[in-house]
Amino acid sequence: MFLKTVALASLFALLSGAAPIPDDSTITGPGILVSNKGTESTEYCFFNNLSNGDGYAVPNFDNPDTCVTIDAGACKFVPLSLSFKGRVQRGKTIPSTWVEFQTAASNDGQAHGDISIEQGCDGAAVIRSNDGSGRQGGFTIDIVSEAPGSATMIRQSDGKRVLASTMGNWLAPANNDAIQWASSKIDASKTYIVGGTGVEDVASANNVFEVDFY
Repeated sequence: MFLKTVALASLFALLSGAAPIPDDSTITGPGILVSNKGTESTEYCFFNNLSNGDGYAVPNFDNPDTCVTIDAGACKFVPLSLSFKGRVQRGKTIPSTWVEFQTAASNDGQAHGDISIEQGCDGAAVIRSNDGSGRQGGFTIDIVSEAPGSATMIRQSDGKRVLASTMGNWLAPANNDAIQWASSKIDASKTYIVGGTGVEDVASANNVFEVDFY
């Protein structure tokens, strides 16, 4: 019965265009199950922070720990250590949407994460707990293609038009038009647009997250 159920689920996923449902044995946590909801094969890179403290982190912009390429409509489980604190994003450069997380917090041992567009947005992303609690953050709509030109920039690494940083960095200062545009399109309680508080924490007791990139 189990094999039949898995086969039917996989057939439904294939016919509907959804990411295929993985066998449970592929999840060997802690780690992240990444689904590519886009239309082309994409590289996803995991960056461990350079340092972490009480309420702050120093991000790593240049040296990802690992990168995986996932075909359109497919998903892949990426195992990580319990000490991982950082993010996964499309590719290696910014501006990009950040899926920020730690696999095991020191206070409760759970994974905690969120979605941030403070360093730009190259598409929607969602983070979900894998422990059955139903907690979820992020957004699924395209906020880039119809954004005003003043809120966007061309990413040098690939020539893609992306939403500019709402926080600012060495590329440019914070883009107020990007802040206003994003704030009018997505729920600021589910995604970091500006600031370091106010977004609902997504926790997963089994140290596994499911992440969808759109």
